[in-house]
Amino acid sequence: MFKKLLFSSVAFWALVLSAQAADLPSRKGPPPAPPAPLFTWTGFHIGYNSGYGGAVYSANVAIANPFVGTTTRTLDQGGGWFIGGQVGYDYQFANGFVLGLESDMQWSDLGSSHQATTTASAPLLFTYADTRQNLDWFGTTRGRLGFAFGRLLPYVTGGVAYGGVSVNGVQALAAGLITSGYGRSTNVGWTAGAGLDISLSNRLSARAEYLYLQLPGVSAPAVGLTPPPLPALVGSFSTGLMQAHMVRAGVNYHFGGAGDFLPEGGVLAMLFQRPEVDWSGFYVGVNGGYGGGKVGGVTAFGQPGLAFSTYASNRTGGAIAGGQVGYNYQLANQIVLGVESDAQWSGVKAWHQATTVGVPGGFVFTDTPNGMSWFGTTRARLGFASGRALVYATGGVAYGEITTTGLQFAGALFSGSGARTHVGWTVGGGSEYALTQNLSLKTEFLYVSLDGVSDPAVGLGLAPFAGSFSTSRFGTNVTRVGLNWRFGGGAPAPVAASY
Repeated sequence: MFKKLLFSSVAFWALVLSAQAADLPSRKGPPPAPPAPLFTWTGFHIGYNSGYGGAVYSANVAIANPFVGTTTRTLDQGGGWFIGGQVGYDYQFANGFVLGLESDMQWSDLGSSHQATTTASAPLLFTYADTRQNLDWFGTTRGRLGFAFGRLLPYVTGGVAYGGVSVNGVQALAAGLITSGYGRSTNVGWTAGAGLDISLSNRLSARAEYLYLQLPGVSAPAVGLTPPPLPALVGSFSTGLMQAHMVRAGVNYHFGGAGDFLPEGGVLAMLFQRPEVDWSGFYVGVNGGYGGGKVGGVTAFGQPGLAFSTYASNRTGGAIAGGQVGYNYQLANQIVLGVESDAQWSGVKAWHQATTVGVPGGFVFTDTPNGMSWFGTTRARLGFASGRALVYATGGVAYGEITTTGLQFAGALFSGSGARTHVGWTVGGGSEYALTQNLSLKTEFLYVSLDGVSDPAVGLGLAPFAGSFSTSRFGTNVTRVGLNWRFGGGAPAPVAASY
């Protein structure tokens, strides 16, 4: 009986205690939040890019018949735009190194061109020439090796290049000689360069890149027609290497693996998120890039009983490098107002050189370089800040030195030279990204317009010639990449509290 009573008491108190324990508040907290995904560059990407580039291009023409023959060698400065897209895959190792493979395909306006027309009071001095070399399209397939610093990926790259190369030329003399040739081929060469990728969100990254590309040239038949009864001239022409120094910027979209940096609200919220840095303050920086365009020129000579003039047009191209200093003020509505001045060394020029040797005894030499030896700008900037990025439009005053030199020997010697410092205008736009609170990377496009040069020219033949030469406005498309260091204003932008 006692055992039954003891068992009943124990069971009763066990039920009571368990019921009380059920009523007590639980000390077990909510399940821990999953860890934030680690940032990685591993994954596929697809994107868009555009830029500017150029180089010096050469060509050789040799034609002959049993009585006469000519050989001509030309050198021309070239430049042009390109635009296209890329696709690739990267793999990031645990030690931070990144290996990747990327292919891109580009429409291209890269090339050189020379057009010249001479008219004269003596019909036998009439000449016409139109020669062009073009890289109509190109692509590359490259390996990439980089090292990831979080959202930053500097890298080197190199591999195979391929593209469509075309060349055509026609020349006419009033004496009756007309020469022409045309060729096109798809060639394979190589490319190498370096760049920097910056992750803007979990899916979007921006890029600045330099590439050098080299492809073989073109060889094809050339013909020359002469007045009857002389037989036609036949032969061939060939171009030198089709090469280009290219500066380009672009964006990539990543598929998976990039880590979650996209704010609540998606892409729209990312574009209009509050600035993470204060852009206010003075800054100083350096930059480099490539520029080019097209420039024309007129040369006129005369002597008693004879007058003639030549109009010529050539592409321009060349590298630029320099520095900038400026000041920004960031308003509460994320608008950024600023002013900036820069000074640049410039290798942008138009250059046409041609040497023709005829049999028997003919010789013509032409060398006409025009260039912008230096330039600078002072511009206002109007931008919008979001996150770590600043997108802006800019415009203002440009100034620089335009130089030109002309030398030709064709039975007589003609020459002229001049240099002028001009004031013009510039307009453009760009983007800047804060790598740290004080250091930022910028990519920028500017169009710079300056007046040309006009000066006397002289000629010496059987009798002296006197005349003048002048160039058109020197318009240059500039694509450049730079770094800025901000003094002050580096603290994070204030965030309004909400309750």
